[in-house]
Amino acid sequence: MKGIDEYVSLMSSLPSTERLFLAKLTPISRLRLEQRLKQLNEQDLRTLRQVESVLNWSMQNLAFSDQQLIKHAKMVFVGLQSETLKTLVRDKMELRTCVAALRHRAQGENAPDNLNWGFGRWVSHINRNWNETHFALETVFPWLPQAKGFMDNKDAEGMERFILDHAFKQLQRSVNQHYFDLEAVIIYVLKWSIVDRTTGYNIEAAKIRFTELVEQGLGDFEVA
Repeated sequence: MKGIDEYVSLMSSLPSTERLFLAKLTPISRLRLEQRLKQLNEQDLRTLRQVESVLNWSMQNLAFSDQQLIKHAKMVFVGLQSETLKTLVRDKMELRTCVAALRHRAQGENAPDNLNWGFGRWVSHINRNWNETHFALETVFPWLPQAKGFMDNKDAEGMERFILDHAFKQLQRSVNQHYFDLEAVIIYVLKWSIVDRTTGYNIEAAKIRFTELVEQGLGDFEVA
């Protein structure tokens, strides 16, 4: 796309995604969404796919190991020109890093002896504060105590909905700064993917996804 008019046209053609957890169907099918996204130029579409490859669970490369996922996320992060998109990638990956740390510690593991297991600004801080209940990060991440509670109680449904709701709210805060630009389009697609996961939501599916979250987490502490 070359100008704001094209973004206005695309965004105006997309229905609202605001009814998280209430919608029974996505407001637009993926097929139709992809058809609309063809209005993007190659560079814009490439940026969208890069962000999705990190933030959209269903678009992630399942063949990636934990270390490959981290490496890929860092590569995408460095290559992004938009500070908004970099913030979205950083915030999501830092959340996953904290969840992985909670998981490994709950399994009785010691703090890792390298910094390659996680993503973001707080990896070394978590290592140093491994034995603190919330890694001394509860003021930075007020959601940490609640996330730890869900994990401690093995509450699959609660954890699933909590993470989706948290991610949706992060996107909402960003969309308020973008209306008719590439960031607005990408945020819309990411919100759509969350609504897609909540439609047809059920406890058994939540348990499966919770198990995936707990088992995959982020980072294999034995791998440098």
